[in-house]
Amino acid sequence: MARSAEPVQQPLWSDDVAAKVVAGRSATKTGKRLIEDGFPVGEISLVAEAESWRKEIHRPIYHVHKWWARRLGSVFRAIILGAALEEGEDFFGRFYSPTKLEGLTVFDPFMGSGTTIGEAVKLGCNAIGRDINPVAYNAVRAALGPYTKEDLESTMGWLDSRVGEELRGLYRAVDSEGRECDVLYHFWVKVVLCQACGAEVRLFPSYVFARHAYPSRQPTARVVCPSCWGISDARYDCIDHECPHCRERFDPQDGPAKRSKAECQHCGHEFPILEAVRRSEGPPDHALYAKLVLRQDGTKAYERITEQDLESYRRCGERLRELPHDWPPGELKAGYNTKQAMSYGYTAWRHFFNDRQRLALTILAGAIREIEDPDLRFAFAILFSGTLEFNNMFASYKGEGTGAVRHMFAHHILKPERTPIEANVWGTPKSSGSFTTLFRSRLLRALEYRESPHEIRVDEQTGRPQKVRGLSEPLLDNVKIADSFEDVASGAVYLSCGDSANTDIPPRSVDLVVTDPPFFDNVHYSELADFFHAWQRVLLPDETGYASSATTRSPREVQDGEKDSFARKLRDVFAECERVLKPEGLLAFTYHHSRDDGWEAVAEAVAGAGFSFVAAQPIKSEMSVAAPKSQARDPIDIDVVLVCRKSCFDQRPTLGVDDALGTALGIAKEKVGQFSRKRTPLSGADERVIRLSQLLVALSAGRRAEDLVGALRAARSAHWTE
Repeated sequence: MARSAEPVQQPLWSDDVAAKVVAGRSATKTGKRLIEDGFPVGEISLVAEAESWRKEIHRPIYHVHKWWARRLGSVFRAIILGAALEEGEDFFGRFYSPTKLEGLTVFDPFMGSGTTIGEAVKLGCNAIGRDINPVAYNAVRAALGPYTKEDLESTMGWLDSRVGEELRGLYRAVDSEGRECDVLYHFWVKVVLCQACGAEVRLFPSYVFARHAYPSRQPTARVVCPSCWGISDARYDCIDHECPHCRERFDPQDGPAKRSKAECQHCGHEFPILEAVRRSEGPPDHALYAKLVLRQDGTKAYERITEQDLESYRRCGERLRELPHDWPPGELKAGYNTKQAMSYGYTAWRHFFNDRQRLALTILAGAIREIEDPDLRFAFAILFSGTLEFNNMFASYKGEGTGAVRHMFAHHILKPERTPIEANVWGTPKSSGSFTTLFRSRLLRALEYRESPHEIRVDEQTGRPQKVRGLSEPLLDNVKIADSFEDVASGAVYLSCGDSANTDIPPRSVDLVVTDPPFFDNVHYSELADFFHAWQRVLLPDETGYASSATTRSPREVQDGEKDSFARKLRDVFAECERVLKPEGLLAFTYHHSRDDGWEAVAEAVAGAGFSFVAAQPIKSEMSVAAPKSQARDPIDIDVVLVCRKSCFDQRPTLGVDDALGTALGIAKEKVGQFSRKRTPLSGADERVIRLSQLLVALSAGRRAEDLVGALRAARSAHWTE
């Protein structure tokens, strides 16, 4: 497997390698491609939306590990196929038939979770993937790793015999009937001191701590008493409840924490929570107040915390301090996505875990480091890393009737949780987010998909998705991970980690560049990825250049809140794509943005790199309820596939702004109509994105970067995009 993890310097490609590639038969069609004209956006969007509701089921190889902005496999299969087929060919006839685009080389410079790579391999292409972030790079390597189901299950059995019983013991307790039981989840609450009287204030927003995901169907909820801390049942919307243990009457909805302030129950003083947090050293304290146990007969029960529970936790802290390692290493660095956590005193990655979590994770990490086979050690290191997002003090409880643990990145920021949940790290058959359950739902499920890949077809009568198998060869022994570009010609996948503005790919050797670049002023991936990186440094100490870096951040990362800097970095990557792309090749990437400067930035980058926009195809991007989209007043639920050719081969006439406006509005209306005919609703923001993307295409021919941006601004002044 490739182990490159450091940016490499020019010149990276050699003339002899270039000669081998360029001399070969080009698999790229020279005429107009189907993705430029005739791309069935409405039909593809129906397939994409069906996939989006169960992405981890329909494309599990892209969900082996957390990554942000994971794109839909069906969309990228469609992009690659549409870019390879000639205008007028039967798109869905090829989409739903065994298709091998042999000889076609596809490059993704922002591979993320590996969607382009996986879909290219399934279509028989040579695939090249690169990402500047080692967490993304490692996730793709793990998804395509050279191991079998027997290898994984055998290694899991070894880990169980090595540390399984020890880890299970950390989550054992005695239930209210005096019998030993497993604890599925411990419930915690942040504690601060009242600034007036010094009393402890537990930051409950509500005393209802567990309810069903669909409370109208299952109205019974669990309530903690603010007087005796006993646990009882009540309706989820109850406003007057009597504790059966101490007879205290209270409103379960009225917790002391309200937005940014808290009220002391002892003296009634109201104070800003953040001010109280900053008076303490480090993160706020936490109080353990409830547990959900799994009894020996298989039933579950919510129970109060006993002195035995508290003593068990104290012993974990004592054991942790006896260990030779203080894992995970590393300090947080200031940034847009870390500032909220740092304001609460979370300045080191170890602060994100309580003592029992750190003890369990340290024991498990130590055992994984002992796995002899390097490929299997790597796979289980990435599985461990993926477990972290559910096992920390930023995770919360979703309730019953769904996956119980809401992972820490549900809001795409490092948001301190006032009532965090502590899950069982090793897990039980009824656990959520544990090491053993994710072994089955991530590693094994991904391997099963590789054994028998499938596509999604939407039944015209029922509207339900159906799995269509037999369209791709198994992605097992035939997937070879190359160590260099020279091996790509033999059908291997070449993965590398580094700056995609600087690659070792020879010039004019790539047929298609298909990617999903970061969006201007969006989630800063590296700031969040450092959470995983802190532990991956521990688990992968021998990876080239990996352990030496305390952060995944890079000054060359295409992620910036300043438009000109973002455009410049993206332009540099696209300029490298222009260098490696064959004359007749296409660059196709997904994009959307709600702000005008986001469109100006991408226009500057594309035109500045030597490309012209030649087509824009709107596609359903993900389900409308996805966070943070559901929080937007006018959400954008589509991505636009922006299709580009090298500017020197764009023979279209240059249009004036007025003519371009007319052309763009006409095409945009037709695109919106395709969605309407398929009864796919579009928001006002969606339609605006479609109009802006078509304007880019109409204005692009014959214009340099600064001229293109000027024309966009002129159109904006006409208010036509509103």
